[in-house]
Amino acid sequence: MTLSTESTRFLEDLKVYLLASGKNELATKEIVNELEDHLIEAEADGKSVRAITGDSPADYIQSISKEMAFDPKEAFWVVLQVFLGASSFLYLQNLLNGTTTFTILLVGGFLLISAVYLTTLAFLFRQDALRDGARPRIMRYGIHGSIHFLLIIGLLIVNGLVDSPKITLSPSVSWMIGALLIIWILVTAWKTKTWILPIALLVYFVPQIILRSVFDWSELTSGLVGYAVAAITMTVAFIRESKQDQSNVSKH
Repeated sequence: MTLSTESTRFLEDLKVYLLASGKNELATKEIVNELEDHLIEAEADGKSVRAITGDSPADYIQSISKEMAFDPKEAFWVVLQVFLGASSFLYLQNLLNGTTTFTILLVGGFLLISAVYLTTLAFLFRQDALRDGARPRIMRYGIHGSIHFLLIIGLLIVNGLVDSPKITLSPSVSWMIGALLIIWILVTAWKTKTWILPIALLVYFVPQIILRSVFDWSELTSGLVGYAVAAITMTVAFIRESKQDQSNVSKH
């Protein structure tokens, strides 16, 4: 039986909220599946999602979250995935540009920006899951991601203006780290069955390589083109994956 749009959205919001709150993924799936069965039975009897959640689905989601323990391992794994995913663009970009020297300011600033990004992203996920009605998610996430990108650009500009202690890696070590980073991304994508990040890296760097090697474009111009292509690709992939998740949840 196919669930109603309201019930499907509720299950999706519940899953997002719990995962963004650092709950165990397996336990989250079990709760979502159990509630899915209850919702199917309720809708078969002509009832709505509020027959299960009460007058406030948001309060119901929060009550479930409070009953579940915080899973530090799960949270660490998610943070590590997002951090390495974000840092891969910066590191591989420097590698492409032939840069094997990193300043303490750049490394420390990137860690700080990433921490703020992850914290605000989790907050955004949680707040979005509690909203009722239609929600322009892509716009909010797009603005959030753009702010993060601008902060990175600002960091790079400041890094070029301020003298800071440097860490220099040999070319062989730099390429080894880059190779390990790519392998980790591919293995993670294979395990999670989510290929958005590898595809984004591909469409980000391939245009740059072509534009710089064939048309002799500058690093800045080719980088901006790569960013635009990657941003469009990730947005489209995010929309398609969200629709696929909704379709999977609504089927029993």
